[in-house]
Amino acid sequence: MSRRSFLNQITRCLAIVALATTFQNSFAEEKVVEVNVFGAGSLEVPASFKKVAPKSSIIEHEFQAKTGEGKEGETARVTFMAAGGDVKANIQRWKGQFAGGKAEDQKVEEMKLGNWQVYIVDVNGSFAERMGGGPFAGGKVINRENYAMAGAILVHPEGRKYFVKMIGPAAVVKANRKSFVSMIKSINE
Repeated sequence: MSRRSFLNQITRCLAIVALATTFQNSFAEEKVVEVNVFGAGSLEVPASFKKVAPKSSIIEHEFQAKTGEGKEGETARVTFMAAGGDVKANIQRWKGQFAGGKAEDQKVEEMKLGNWQVYIVDVNGSFAERMGGGPFAGGKVINRENYAMAGAILVHPEGRKYFVKMIGPAAVVKANRKSFVSMIKSINE
């Protein structure tokens, strides 16, 4: 075998290894992530939700949900955090962050998943996003038109509460709602 043939074979082998590694890495990126909830259950986050750094210190985990609809690059925030307070008061607060929207799309669904009491909340319209002050403090408010939220309150058998919310452009939330609900229902699996 000539030196040139040998180098060509090496080059082909390296190209095949590089291609196989790229192919394998593309599947590795699609791994499902699990979020632990009080050590009593876990949520299987869809592989299509991409993990990002939380924008706030009170958020335990944050992901981005995306869709091909609308403007390129539009995403919805998917946040996870332990929280407190009355369930109905929190639902009313979430609804109060939105104005307008289609009445038929504003709903609350209550379900029992194993030992967990779960509330799934859908709201849409103009979203009053607080910048820097949190939900109970001041801070600049930016109105985001044509936004939506799919939110969930998971109540642990001992009464502890866990919030999961997906907020963003209505088209993005709508396209990812089924995956969001499947994730919430995974708490009992």
